Amino acid sequence: MLIRAKQIFQKHPLLMNMISYGTIYVSAEISQQKIKCITSADKISIDWTRVSRFATIGIGGMAPLLYTWYKCLDYLLPAATGVIVAMKVAADLFIVMPTTLTIFYTGMGFLEGKEDIFADLKTKFWSTYKLGCCLWLPVQAINFALLPPYTRMAFVGVASFVWVNVLCLIKRQEVRLSNYIQFLEPQKEGIELTEKPEQD
Repeated sequence: MLIRAKQIFQKHPLLMNMISYGTIYVSAEISQQKIKCITSADKISIDWTRVSRFATIGIGGMAPLLYTWYKCLDYLLPAATGVIVAMKVAADLFIVMPTTLTIFYTGMGFLEGKEDIFADLKTKFWSTYKLGCCLWLPVQAINFALLPPYTRMAFVGVASFVWVNVLCLIKRQEVRLSNYIQFLEPQKEGIELTEKPEQD
């Protein structure tokens, strides 16, 4: 079965990665909604419109971008020496992660029909980026150093399930800077997180 899966991924890598990423994004969002259903006092059903937005981002945005990115990266930096691995990890953190976060937040804003599709990007980018670096630095070091190219999207996909759950959680929160000049008035709280109703 593993050999067959390997053959399919090698023969149709983009299609399989689109299916994989669509499944990851949908599964992560549904898992977050299920947790909310269990913990909420009110009876809440799955918001399939919201789920479809995550599917659109995963299939139409992330999968083609990341497939192309890793293919180009392996072509430009084919070796697996320590220096090359460090260069790949740095490129991933400083180039592709900001790009994917921009696609995620602006894409979701567009699909939600927000007037300002950059609103979440402006308020949540840096906090999300810092969390992302904590996860993706070790993940990508293993990815680039130890794994063959055709398995990389699948490996990243597993880590992405954890990461997309984080994105789903952050996306649901409204970040309010009660006092953005925190250093001038340290006695006030800097950031408050409150649940924000999502637009359909």
